Amino acid sequence: MNEQPKEKTFILGGSIEKAVSGQFELSPVSVLQEAWKNTVKHFFVFSPAILLLTFSYMAVFFLALQIQLGDPAVLFKAFLGETELTTKISYAAFVAGLSAQVIVSPLTAGASLMGMSHAAGLKCRTSYIFKGIASAGMVALVTILSEVLQGMVNIYLPMVALYLSMAFGMSILLVCEKKVSPLQALLLSFRATNKKLASMLLIHIVIMLALVFGIALYGVGLIVVMPFIFNVKGIIYRNMFGITLKVMVKDKSRDDEDKPDQSVQNDIFNA
Repeated sequence: MNEQPKEKTFILGGSIEKAVSGQFELSPVSVLQEAWKNTVKHFFVFSPAILLLTFSYMAVFFLALQIQLGDPAVLFKAFLGETELTTKISYAAFVAGLSAQVIVSPLTAGASLMGMSHAAGLKCRTSYIFKGIASAGMVALVTILSEVLQGMVNIYLPMVALYLSMAFGMSILLVCEKKVSPLQALLLSFRATNKKLASMLLIHIVIMLALVFGIALYGVGLIVVMPFIFNVKGIIYRNMFGITLKVMVKDKSRDDEDKPDQSVQNDIFNA
């Protein structure tokens, strides 16, 4: 008689303890090279998910502008210098951006989980972009806290706001994968980032250059750049905090004594 498969767990990469103490490796070259390989390998699965995320963000952003300004084109005319950039327009842009970030945050979480899955050597389906919905409430809350803090700082210290964007970058994955509270996720991400600040800065400089390159190609390049960015974050997260994986181990029965042990690795979304 066959026994039921036994579930075992193990952590791939770092851990929360190692992250906050700086006891993890983060080579910019290795991270970027691995992320590029993952981007090429999973391009046809990941890119449709990124397109859905991008179009969803744009739809919410323009709808929020429409509600506040009546004509979204007013914002772009102000940036081009054709009209005055008033406080009302600036405020409308901030609210629209925040609304879009919060509303599509479950999709952002799904894309982040896909990047983390690739970092663990697992395959995804395009539909996994919706896996972040399971943690929608906590993801939305951590997004609000992060964006509001960055927005407040950006008024006086734009460069510090960019730093906070980098420092809080792992918070969504911490909420989804480690199930920590939003405030704790922000703090853990901040502390871990500062332990390897030089490496993180180099990686994010490359990311910013890649974004500029993608936008310069009339936005078409973002089809490659955005999956690359999420894959980079997945690898950083794995090295910093580790990824908890579950393995189903099936014991051999008497009839299968001469057969090798069978084990099936669950994907991280079911962990």
